[in-house]
Amino acid sequence: MDPSNALLALDLIGGLAKQGDFRAAMQIVDQSLGLNDDHADLLSWKGHLCLALNQYDDAVQAYHDLFRRGYAQPGLKINCALAYFQTGKYEAAYELLAQIPELDVANTLLKARCLAHLENNSQAIAETYRLLTTCTPEQHAEVHGLLSLLYLDDAQYELAEKHCRTSLQLDNSQCDALITSASLSLYRLETETALIILEPLLAQHPEMGRLLAMKALSYMYAHQFDAAIQWYEKACQKMPGHVGSRVNLGWCYFSVKDYDRAESCFKEGLKIDRNFAECHGGLAIVNAVREKWSVSQEQLKRALKLDANCPSALFARALYLQVKGKTKEADSIMSGLMAFKSDLSVENLSEAMTKIILSRQP
Repeated sequence: MDPSNALLALDLIGGLAKQGDFRAAMQIVDQSLGLNDDHADLLSWKGHLCLALNQYDDAVQAYHDLFRRGYAQPGLKINCALAYFQTGKYEAAYELLAQIPELDVANTLLKARCLAHLENNSQAIAETYRLLTTCTPEQHAEVHGLLSLLYLDDAQYELAEKHCRTSLQLDNSQCDALITSASLSLYRLETETALIILEPLLAQHPEMGRLLAMKALSYMYAHQFDAAIQWYEKACQKMPGHVGSRVNLGWCYFSVKDYDRAESCFKEGLKIDRNFAECHGGLAIVNAVREKWSVSQEQLKRALKLDANCPSALFARALYLQVKGKTKEADSIMSGLMAFKSDLSVENLSEAMTKIILSRQP
């Protein structure tokens, strides 16, 4: 009877939202904004409800409408940052969070996650570590959990395991710590242990790209390449900017002798990161298999310039030396590849990959 009454509409929106009927609340918001298009409280509800309904781009638009009108409260910036984070726009999210001088623990953790995605692990670790002296006892598990994941991605495995253990002692369901624990098991090639941890996580977070990639890696280590391909394809859809998943997908295609798709994956990897040695090394091996030796040589040289220990490039060089009749030099390279052991596992990742390549020689 009184559709232009914004105050009445706001009461109804608040009541519906409290009941969890976000779609009905959104209908009232849209109807009311049609009659009061610059009403700040309605725009604010628009942003909040879009967040609740996972309509992140619309949430960002609503919050920026408020920013343009001069509303810049910390809560609005935090919510907009969360919407940006959910769409993978980590720099935009970080910039908003950096404008707020007194972030609480939860949103400092969000800021640290943004930094990690922006490959600034050292600052992410520093900001998260400081929280150990300010967070409540109930928050310690989450802080330790995130620290474990940050140290894992920084290849500081002992610290990752330490914080992982502390977090799970406080909360045995802490997600970041469980991801760390499963990852460390995978890195040790303890795939059965990893899967025991991974399966419940995937049931809770079926769209999380990192978990999809870990599932794919477990199949890859078991040489179940068709299954690994299916999971890596899903992971690459969720994480289009993750070069490691794209390269591993390439190796899986290589392993089933689909060299065209393998080559495509390695080239896609180069679009993500021109300096990722395994992309160049992968292309070197594909071209070696095709006996395009001059092209393979150029690519393996690029790979070794970026990483002198790149296993795929070294393997491509060994293949080339074998063709040239330099068996002794080729054997020396292969012996070096197979003899290396990492501190983390009995059989390291490079060795596992080399074995896959060896097992699939044409």
